[in-house]
Amino acid sequence: MEGASTVVSGFLAKLWALVDDSSTDDVIGWSRNGQSFSILDEQKFAKELLPKYFKHNNLSSFVRQLNMYGFHKVVAVDSGVAAPEKTMTIEFQHSFFKQGEPNLLENIKRKVQSPCFHGHILW
Repeated sequence: MEGASTVVSGFLAKLWALVDDSSTDDVIGWSRNGQSFSILDEQKFAKELLPKYFKHNNLSSFVRQLNMYGFHKVVAVDSGVAAPEKTMTIEFQHSFFKQGEPNLLENIKRKVQSPCFHGHILW
């Protein structure tokens, strides 16, 4: 749509800046192929980076936010069997969150909540 302005949420803009910042690569960074990102040190991420970028230190809340924007946790697979947890690394992927392509961020939309609240339909 020509002339339409695109808005990228504050969460996504901060996430992009954080993942793309090479000074934080020991804690969070792009995967080798640039199609996903990994949190390499959960404790340091929650204690040092979450408060700086997102004003809280709750990793679970951060992961919930990722899920609300359609990010998926990448499960390591080895020979068809889920690989055992060797480290505390967690990896996330979204088809529009790719290294070197910040223009794709405008395609990521927050999921709309359903009209259901605690199992009850709101009328």
